[in-house]
Amino acid sequence: MADPFLADLQRAAAALQSGRPDVALETARAVARRAPDHPEAAHLEALALGGLSRFDESVSAFERAARIHPNKAAVLANLGNALTAAGRLSEAVSAFERALGFDPRFANGWSGLATALRRKGDAEGAANAAAKAVAIEPENVRLLNNLGVALSAAGRPAEAEGAFSDAIMRQPHHVQSRLNRGKLRRDRGALAEALDDFVAACAAAPGSVDAHHQRANCLRLMGRFRESEEAYLKGAGLDPTSTSLHGDLVNLLWETGATDRHFAALDRAIAKTSDPGLLDLKAGLALMTGDVAAAEEAADALMERSPTDSRGYARLARVRRVQGDRAAAAELARAAHEKAPGDFEARHEYAECLLAAGRAADAVRLLLDDAPREHLQRHIALKSLAMRASGDPGYRRWYDYDRFARKMFIEPPPGFDSVDEFNAALLEALLPLHEGQSARPISQTLYGGTQSVGRLWNEPHPVIQALKGALMATARRYVDELPDDPAHPFLAAKSQDLDCAGAWSVILKSGGGHVDHFHPKGWISASYYVRIPTEIMTGKKAGFLRLGGSGVAGLNLPAERWIRPEEGSVIIFPSYMWHGVEPFAAAMPRVTAPFDLAPRIAHS
Repeated sequence: MADPFLADLQRAAAALQSGRPDVALETARAVARRAPDHPEAAHLEALALGGLSRFDESVSAFERAARIHPNKAAVLANLGNALTAAGRLSEAVSAFERALGFDPRFANGWSGLATALRRKGDAEGAANAAAKAVAIEPENVRLLNNLGVALSAAGRPAEAEGAFSDAIMRQPHHVQSRLNRGKLRRDRGALAEALDDFVAACAAAPGSVDAHHQRANCLRLMGRFRESEEAYLKGAGLDPTSTSLHGDLVNLLWETGATDRHFAALDRAIAKTSDPGLLDLKAGLALMTGDVAAAEEAADALMERSPTDSRGYARLARVRRVQGDRAAAAELARAAHEKAPGDFEARHEYAECLLAAGRAADAVRLLLDDAPREHLQRHIALKSLAMRASGDPGYRRWYDYDRFARKMFIEPPPGFDSVDEFNAALLEALLPLHEGQSARPISQTLYGGTQSVGRLWNEPHPVIQALKGALMATARRYVDELPDDPAHPFLAAKSQDLDCAGAWSVILKSGGGHVDHFHPKGWISASYYVRIPTEIMTGKKAGFLRLGGSGVAGLNLPAERWIRPEEGSVIIFPSYMWHGVEPFAAAMPRVTAPFDLAPRIAHS
């Protein structure tokens, strides 16, 4: 007998697929009122609640649907998907495991489990689960792509590229596999091959903002700046509110000297959309370029457009601090924090304003709670400043220079008789990476110099790959020599299994330096010294790395330790440590190769 509710259920499913979960919920509940135990109505109701982000209700609805639905594995897997979307990853893993208990051959269950495990930080478990999904359905392109994502997260890029290639072989126009393979190829320095994938993705999905964005990023790394700008503009035309795309375009134009029009496309998008995210982006970028008036205008517009949005208050607080009105800055930052008490960006901005206003004890109290991983380095950096400024010697727990700040020397890589010979070859490999640049990256702390684009260690040049090997070996020696202390917030993360969280090269000319800063994405940070001018080697502090100074404008705390750089040396320290470079005068530039490392589990 035909299901009398089939047409209604099909309408509900179509509404879900077209992004109208509210319509789907209303339709499914209308069926449920007439047939309270209809399994598909219960399933669709649960799916619609998940689509509306009403996750607690959706969990209860899925559990009820699983009790009455004949395909319990599919219902429980969809529960797992909803929990994954909600960030409730342990519960998601449990739901997928229950689904697979009903049907161990359910490929989508294994694939969903892989996604939940990967987001939970279990990269190897995710790769194993994704492989089981592909073993069940080896021709399924979506499952192959998910396997590639899991293998990449597990630090197995060659196998990941193979999985993406298998997917593309079966479906040449599968956009996500093209994009994912292109990113892997870009990351190993195969830029021409990566560009081929991104061009193919743009052709297959001309409306894909991500495809045009990735193509633009790749062209930028290749030094094809005009084409890169055009690709960014193409993506911006498709999605004028993309903050990541507009941010990359502004950075490209700034770094290549087009400072007369670096905000032009962003300003057009703001005029067209008044999007709060774009206004926040403009305010932040304008502050970093020193255009305080533009930052103030954008922050004011954001507050007028979205008076409950904490970001406008936080941006205007930074503007007031730059203008020297520290009391007003603190009040604005307090308002931002009160509007978003769980937002650590707003909390940290408030802490900086309190420090600038001379209220160190208040800043200490604000920073008592632990911070999540993505905000931990800034949290410790600010907490240590606040403790030091308030006279609490406990900040030395983090700022134990003798234990944590080390100058070490690399061994000559294979094929080089000396470090001097290696550095000469390395310098030749680094100089082309700075061609076409006339200014520092907007978000970076250097002045009087340039910084390479992208991740240096992805460059395929054999000398740069030799540098990577030498620096990883030195970093592991540093970690080996650290004491074991699981109760210490820095030492608790001690691990030999390290990922690169960033690597670049810096060329500072005479008069250049770095303002005091920390590195938010690392666990340990370091700088390798390729070329150090004689004037620095024979001087007292000019060109030295300094540690411990305040990077918060308005809080004047001097540096506590200076370390003389030497060619062939690496200076390594915790990423939360405030550090900078003293300006110097010299006939030759100062050339370095800094990097950040983080434990693999914590960084995945």
